[in-house]
Amino acid sequence: MTAAVGPRLAISLADAVFIGLRDNRTVKSAYITRVSEKFDLYVAKKRFTPNAILSASADATRQGSESGSTIVLSPTASWLVPTGAQFQFSWTRFDTRAGGVSVGSDTATLSVTQPLLRGAGFAVNKAPIRTAELQEKINRLNLKATVSSVVDNIVLAYRALVQAQEELVIAGQSLERSRAQLQTNQALIDAGRMAAAEIVQTRADIANQEVAQLQGEQQRNSAQLALLSLLAMDLHTNVVAADPLKVDHVAIDLDRAIAIAMDNRTDYLSQRRALEQARLAVLVARNNRLWDLSVIGNVTHQTEHGGAIVIDPETGQPVIGSALPANSGSVGLELRIPLGDYSLKQGEVQARTSLKSQEVQLADLHQQIEAQVRDAVQGVELTWRQVEAARQARGLAALTLELEREKLRAGRTSNFEVTSFETGLRAAANQELTASIAYANALTTLDQQLGTTLDTWKISLND
Repeated sequence: MTAAVGPRLAISLADAVFIGLRDNRTVKSAYITRVSEKFDLYVAKKRFTPNAILSASADATRQGSESGSTIVLSPTASWLVPTGAQFQFSWTRFDTRAGGVSVGSDTATLSVTQPLLRGAGFAVNKAPIRTAELQEKINRLNLKATVSSVVDNIVLAYRALVQAQEELVIAGQSLERSRAQLQTNQALIDAGRMAAAEIVQTRADIANQEVAQLQGEQQRNSAQLALLSLLAMDLHTNVVAADPLKVDHVAIDLDRAIAIAMDNRTDYLSQRRALEQARLAVLVARNNRLWDLSVIGNVTHQTEHGGAIVIDPETGQPVIGSALPANSGSVGLELRIPLGDYSLKQGEVQARTSLKSQEVQLADLHQQIEAQVRDAVQGVELTWRQVEAARQARGLAALTLELEREKLRAGRTSNFEVTSFETGLRAAANQELTASIAYANALTTLDQQLGTTLDTWKISLND
C-alpha cells in the first residue's frame, strides 16, 4: 500500500522544475539574501553623493531672578568627489537671550582638501565602487549556482521516481508471467507431463517476486517523498512522474564543451571576479603607503546680530567680545609622513599575497574544470554504450525465455530452467532501466560541469 494517501498528481519533468523554482525554500532563501546584497551595491555607489548632518541644542538657565536661553543650530555637509577632494560646509547659528537682551551670530565655513599623493586620483577613489560591482557580479553568479543546483536536484529526484515506477512495472510484468507459468505447470502436471514437485519452484519464485514488488513500492514511496520535499509540496500528495523514459544518443564535441565550461561555469567566473578584486586591493594598499600631501583651503563668513557674540575659532564655543572679521580665508599645503608604521607595508604585502593566491586558484580551477568536463564527456559516452548493450541483453533474454517456454511445453526442458531465464529477463530489464537512467543523469551531470543547466531549461533569473 502506498504511503501517499492524498490526491494523485501526475506531473511532467518540466512541471516539476517550474514548481520547484516557484516554491523551493532554498531558492526563496537565495532571493531573500539578494535584497541585502543589492542594497550593499546601492550604498557603495552613493560614495560620491553629498551627505549632511543636522545638529541642534537648546538650553534654559536661571540665576536668581534672571532667566535666559541659548539656542545653537549647526548643520554640516560633506562631499567627496572622484579626484579625492573633500568639500565640507558648516553653518552655525547661535542665539542667546539674557536679561531681556537677545544676541547671536551666524558663521558659515567652506573648506576643501585635495590630496596630491595618498588618496588622490580616480582609480583609487573609485576602487570601492568597482569592488562592490565585482562583488555584485559574484553574488549574481552565486544565485545562478544555487538555482542551477536546485534544478539539477529536482531533475535527479524526478528520474529516481521514474526509475522506481518502472522497476515496479517490471516486477509486475515478471510476476504476471510467473503466475501464467504456474497455470501452465499445473496443466502439465494434470496431464501427467510434469512431476508435481516441480511446481514448488514456480511458487517459490512467485513468492520472491511478491517480496521484490513490496520492496519496489517502498522505494517508490521514498522517491516520492524526496521529490515532494524539493518541490515544497504536501508530503501526502501521490505524485506520479508522467514523462516516459526515453533516451537518445547525443554527440558531444569535447573541445567545444571545455570552451563552453570556461565561459559559463559560475565558480570559474566568480574566481575571475575575485582576482580583479585582489588587483584593486593591491592598488589601494600601494596608495596607502604614499605620503599624505594635500592642498587645503577654507573660507569663513560671519555676521552678528544683537551684540558681539562670536564663535571662538579655537574652541568652537560662542563668546562675548570683539567681533571677528566678517570674511576670512586661507590656503596652504599639509604634509604627513608616517614613520615607523609597518602596518601600511603589512597591508600591501597581504594584498600582494592574496593576489598571487587568487592567480594560483584560478589556474588550478581552470585545470580542474577541464578534467571534470573530460570525465563527464567520457561518462556520457560510456553510459550510452551501456544502454546499447543493456538493450541488446534484454532482447536476447526475452527471446531466450520464450524459446525455453516452448521447449517446456514440448517436454524438452525443466521448470527450473524456465524459472532461471525468467529471473534473467527481470534482471536484464532492470539493467536496461538503470543504464537508461544513468545516461540521462550523465547528461544532467555534463550540464552541471558546463554551467549550462539554466540554458538547457531556458530559465532566466528574475533578479
